[in-house]
Amino acid sequence: MKETKRYLLAVEDDPGLQSQLRWCFDGYKVLIAGNREEAITRLRRYEPGVVTLDLGLPPDPGGVTEGLATLQEILSLAPETKVIVVTGDNDRANASRPSAWEPTISTRNRWIRSCWH
Repeated sequence: MKETKRYLLAVEDDPGLQSQLRWCFDGYKVLIAGNREEAITRLRRYEPGVVTLDLGLPPDPGGVTEGLATLQEILSLAPETKVIVVTGDNDRANASRPSAWEPTISTRNRWIRSCWH
């Protein structure tokens, strides 16, 4: 029986965290994207079932606009994808306010909000 690869896409712009993410998810082939363009390219090519998404992506690494735009695009292309929002301490308020995501998330998906420390 042929074994199918389970893909997990980690959208993270920090090279140190990218390295950690490559080895911490047993059972998944971890794909790394450092920005929205790379994330969408990998999403289309590999169709991962799970995405971890940093909200602070370039060109707005100190804000959440690019991360939320990436989230919206992921959901429009692959609404069945499960997304885990991973954010730093400074973004905790944005990650824990579902009202900030309501315009972009579908009720068909389950969401896990997590803080990366």
